[in-house]
Amino acid sequence: MTENDFINAFRRNNQRLFLIALSFTKSTCDAEDIIHNVFLKLWKHPKVFEDEEHTDKWLTLVCVNESKNYIKLFFRNHLDIDAQEIVSPQIFDTLRQKDLFNAVMGLPKKERTVIHLFYYEDLSVKDIAEILKINESAVKTRLSRARKKLKESLGDDWINE
Repeated sequence: MTENDFINAFRRNNQRLFLIALSFTKSTCDAEDIIHNVFLKLWKHPKVFEDEEHTDKWLTLVCVNESKNYIKLFFRNHLDIDAQEIVSPQIFDTLRQKDLFNAVMGLPKKERTVIHLFYYEDLSVKDIAEILKINESAVKTRLSRARKKLKESLGDDWINE
């Protein structure tokens, strides 16, 4: 991978991957650590990617796996962090976006992850199942439960959004 390819991949994916990591960790510092690891793996990756889409999908998979591994660490399992305390307010354009983010971050990790991958990353149920190494029906169940919880927490204003 050339330096220019790496820089372009970083610019295309940095914010997107950060949000994936954040959906797992609920911590900006931890998400940044994960992103550093992801891009280090990209820099060291020996194979050439077919195109930008292939690179982006590979980065998504690596980010999910790095995030899963990171939260398995002992000390991460003993922390209870409130997302509102650690997320910088400047990443939201509107109060509505912040409310939605807080509602999504309030979901259990498994539901939060599938919601993020489905809606924010625009991945199919099949792709999510492959990335998370679960079956498609489990993805659909998690999406359904998460949507129900979001509807309850956000109220009727969000029904068609």
